[in-house]
Amino acid sequence: MSTTLTQQKMSMRQIWKAGAVAAVVSAVVNAMLFFIGAALGAFPETVIIPNAGGPMTIMPVIVASIIGVLGATLVYLGLNQFTKNPNFLFRIVAIVVLVLSFATPFSIPGAPFAMILILELMHVVPAVAAIYMLTSNVKI
Repeated sequence: MSTTLTQQKMSMRQIWKAGAVAAVVSAVVNAMLFFIGAALGAFPETVIIPNAGGPMTIMPVIVASIIGVLGATLVYLGLNQFTKNPNFLFRIVAIVVLVLSFATPFSIPGAPFAMILILELMHVVPAVAAIYMLTSNVKI
């Protein structure tokens, strides 16, 4: 006897709503992590972020959080449209992208360990928010 699990696909509207919620949650949680890290001295003014030309500030944290979830939402939209099991495939893609993203904080010259640790956590937040909101069919 074999059983097949069929997945009810979300509408495009549901996907965008889930992505928007994930983006807001991601931005808020990462902003909180930034302020906690700044209060603990994890983001020293002397550490210059490549391509930004200055120290870490709140704006890139918020923008990167939203853009990351927007990218995840677009990937999920494509998988939802063209595959039978978008949740399974999306989780794989999201985890691979998350693991690859762990390299970027190490590219900041002179970044202290606490800064790298908090930045790594800031990568996990949008990944978890996107995976949860886009694959759990939460009613919004």
